[in-house]
This record gives sequence, structure tokens and C-alpha cells, in this order.
Amino acid sequence: MKKNKKVSPITDYDNTELQALLDVGKALSSEHETEKVLDMILSEAINNTQSDGGSIYLIEKIPQDSFGGRRPRFCHKLKFHKSVNRSLNKLINSDVLLDIDSSSIAGHVAYTGESLLIEDCYNLPVEATFTFNKDFDEKNQYRTKSVLAVPIKTNKSKVVGVVQLVNKMKVFRRETDPASAKKGNKQLNVGNIISYSAHDVRLMEAFASHAAVALENAKLTQDIEKLFASFVRASVTAIESRDPSTSGHSDRVADLTCSLAEKVDHVDSGIYKDISFSAQQMKEIRYAALLHDFGKIGVKENVLLKAKKLYPHELETILLRLDTVKSKNESIIWRDIAEKATDLVEELKANDGKPHVCDHSGCNHASHKDAKNQLAQALWNIDGFNRKVDQIREAIVQANESQVMQGDLNIQELVKFIETVSKNLNQTILLPAEKNRLLIPRGTLSPEERKEIESHVSHTFTFLYQIAWTDDLAGVPEIAHAHHEKLDGTGYPRKLKADQIPIQSRMMAICDIYDALTAMDRAYKKSVSNERALEILNLEVKEGKLDKSLVDMFIEAQVYRIVQGYKKVG
Repeated sequence: MKKNKKVSPITDYDNTELQALLDVGKALSSEHETEKVLDMILSEAINNTQSDGGSIYLIEKIPQDSFGGRRPRFCHKLKFHKSVNRSLNKLINSDVLLDIDSSSIAGHVAYTGESLLIEDCYNLPVEATFTFNKDFDEKNQYRTKSVLAVPIKTNKSKVVGVVQLVNKMKVFRRETDPASAKKGNKQLNVGNIISYSAHDVRLMEAFASHAAVALENAKLTQDIEKLFASFVRASVTAIESRDPSTSGHSDRVADLTCSLAEKVDHVDSGIYKDISFSAQQMKEIRYAALLHDFGKIGVKENVLLKAKKLYPHELETILLRLDTVKSKNESIIWRDIAEKATDLVEELKANDGKPHVCDHSGCNHASHKDAKNQLAQALWNIDGFNRKVDQIREAIVQANESQVMQGDLNIQELVKFIETVSKNLNQTILLPAEKNRLLIPRGTLSPEERKEIESHVSHTFTFLYQIAWTDDLAGVPEIAHAHHEKLDGTGYPRKLKADQIPIQSRMMAICDIYDALTAMDRAYKKSVSNERALEILNLEVKEGKLDKSLVDMFIEAQVYRIVQGYKKVG
């Protein structure tokens, strides 16, 4: 008596089906976009079962009204993704949501986790708890007959979706017109519809297991991308909370830099004609631009928000000093007047209240007329002195303002004027440290404070370097680290030269400078016009600091226009 051979489950498939499973598994494992995975699952499922059509559903978390917390904020539904029908030559997309219960075929499969095979959905078994929705058939004059619905389950038996196939068609060895089956709008021959077999069920369940792994991988990839995106967004919020007046700067620099990168990507001449950026590299540029100022979180707030060259308490001290000088001068003058008035009173007493009448030109006795003249002279002196002090005040306030470019205002002349007036008044108005602050040629920061601000780039790199970026985003820390470097080596923090600065950082440097110049007014600077900003960029090019090719492209392609619409709203 012959023993029955043990047959390996894999021999249950013929070579064509086995190869199809291997090909599908390989294709799905290399795809990480959910939409493409779902399209591939549906297409391959229809092809490998000779189906006329099919649909695919995914279980998703849908927001719902919690009625004041009496029920969860989310519920799980079966969301229709896509439907393909060959004989109708139709692709259907919809936002239909199905309950995960036995009220529908797909809902029943998702609810039970078991495959469902139906010979004729218009003649369901009496014991069936589900129903068939005829709306599609009636609307499209179609006849759905055989149905196979298979759950897409993870290796932990969790149902994540359903593949539903309709109308398995007979396969003929010979066809009079082989191309006819591929033509659209061909009327369905119901007589050629056959039932799905147990073999089809096993094949589709094996296929669905591949699909589940692919969907989990795609979801994991998307979750990681969402995590990075939400982290970046939260980081930008943290940056801008330090200085609300810079709100929107990071987003604008990212938009400008990515737009400039797109122009570089399409250029067909010049030194950058061979440069191109992939979708992942563009994302890397955007993230680096969004996070380029993150290190400002580590900068002292009084330095980060310094609006003028002098700190508020320093300016207040100087202005009080000027008021004191005024008061001191007035007190001296009025004291002199008081002494002379006393001499006049004494003289009147000596003459029994009568004014002295001089009988010679050398008389030094006081008179009422002299008193009036002295009073007028005193008031004139006080007013003149106060005007000089007010001139000093105005000069200090003017010198205290930030300059966009060195030479916009002759600070040296202003400070020299202050010192000259101070000398004439015989009063010290400015202490050496205060004088040095007012002599700052550009911006509001002293050399020590500027080093503090410049340290934000190193803080940014230290922070970003600790993040476990994916391989596609590994360049984010380095791109952000070099966004303040200049081609001539005068940038910071590493004094890099041209050939050491990545092109991504060169582009960002241009966009960062442009937005900083033209953005809405800030406490420490006034915005400049678009024309003035472009002029400054060209000046930086002439000085060998910015990339001429990139600046020319930025101006000629009018890249700056993409942010002009929302500049004033931050």
C-alpha cells in the first residue's frame, strides 16, 4: 500500500502564481508610499484571480463628536480607498465609510477577520447576516455576481484592511480577438462569470499577508516622516517664541531656499548646470532651513532681543545724567542771581530804600535796571545751555539706532559732536563703555554680544547632530551649520572658504539675508525696501561674500516674490 505523500503548501500554487507571489512580495517590500502600495495590491489581486474588478478598504481612525466626553473622540471605520472595474473601464475613488460589523460584505470580513466567498451576491445564503449594496450596479447598469473578500491581517492577526474582488471570469485558451478583453466599455457577459475557488482564497490570503507587511512598512515610514515633520514644526514654534517679532522668518527662509533650489535644479547653463536635487534632498533643504536658527534658544534673551546699541537702563542713565547737568547749570546761574539780588537789597537798605544814583562812570553799585538785565541774561544762558544739552540728547538717540550697512550714518561725527559739547559744558556725558557702544558701526551689538549671537549656529549644529536623522536627511545638521559662512572666509562660526561651503548653505545664506532685511519692522531694526535688499545682496557679491551665480539667479528669477504676499503678517 502506497503512503500518501506530504505536499508542501507552496506546491499548492502553480509556477505562474508562485512567481506572481514572489514578484508582488518583492515589489511591495520596496515601496513605502501607502497610495502606491494600495494601488499595487488592488492591481495584482485582480490580475492574479482573473477578476473583472475589485475594491480595497483600510481601517482608519475617524474623529467623532465625544458629546462632552461621554464617548471616545475617535472611532474605527472601514474607509473605501479605490475601486477598479475592467469591463466598465472605470476607476472609482470615494470617501465612503463603512461600519466594522456584519451590515456589509467588507465590514463583515473586517469584523470577523475571516475570508468570505460568495457565488452570487444577489442570492445570499439565508443565514447570511450581511447584505449586498446594489447601488453601484443600478447606477452603472452592471451585474455583480461572484465575490471574494479577504482580510489584510498583520502577523499579529490584526485586521488593517479588506480586498474585495468581484466577478471571476473564465479564461479561454483561444480568443478570436485577444485585444477585445482590454477594450473599455465592453458589455459584461454574465455567462462567463464563475465562482471563486478555495484555491483563490488561499492565493489571496497569501497575497494579503504580503500586503499587510507592505502596509505596515509604509505606515511606519509615514509615521517617521510625520514625527520628523511635527518635531520640526514644534522646534520652529519654540524658536519664534523667544522673539515673536521674527515670527514666520523660518518658514519664509525655507520657502525662499527651496524655490531657489528648484531654479538651480532646472538651470541648463553655467557652473550649476549639472546640479540637481531629488525629492528627498529638497526635504532635507527645507528641514535645514526651518531649523537654521534653532540654536537661538541658547542665546541670552537680553542679547537676542537687544533693540538698540545701549541697553534701556544705560540710555535711561545717560538721559538722567543730562537732566542732572541741566539742573546743576540752572542752580549755579540762579545762585549767582540770588547773590546779586541780595547785594541790591543791602544797598537799598543803606540808602533808606532809595536807589543809588551814580555821579561817575566807574560806579559799581547795583540798580533795578541792572537786575533786570542780569535776569534776562540768566534766562538766555539757561535756554542756550539747555538747547545744547537737547542737541546732545538727540545725537545720542540717533547714534543709538541700528544701522543696516556700515556708513549709513556718520556715527564718528555724532560721537565727536557729543564730546565737543560735553567739553564746552565741562561735563562728562558718556562713560567710555557707553561711547564704545554708540560707536558700533553696524547693527546694535558689541563684539562680545555679536559673538554671543553668532554662537547660535554652533548651538544649532550641536542640537541637530544629536538627532537620529534618516539617511535621506543626514545632511540637515551640516547644511544649517554653514548658513552664515561667507565665500571669503569672513563668515562664522568656522570661517569656511568657498569650496568648503555646501551649495545648500550658500542658497540659504542669500535667502536668510534677504528675509532679515525685508521682513516686518523689528525692535532692533527697520525693514528695508526690496530694491535696497537686492542692492545689499549685490554689494555682498562684490565683496566676495556671496555666490554671484546664485544671487543673479535669485534676482533674475524673482525668487523673492514668493514671500512678498505674506511678509507683513509675519
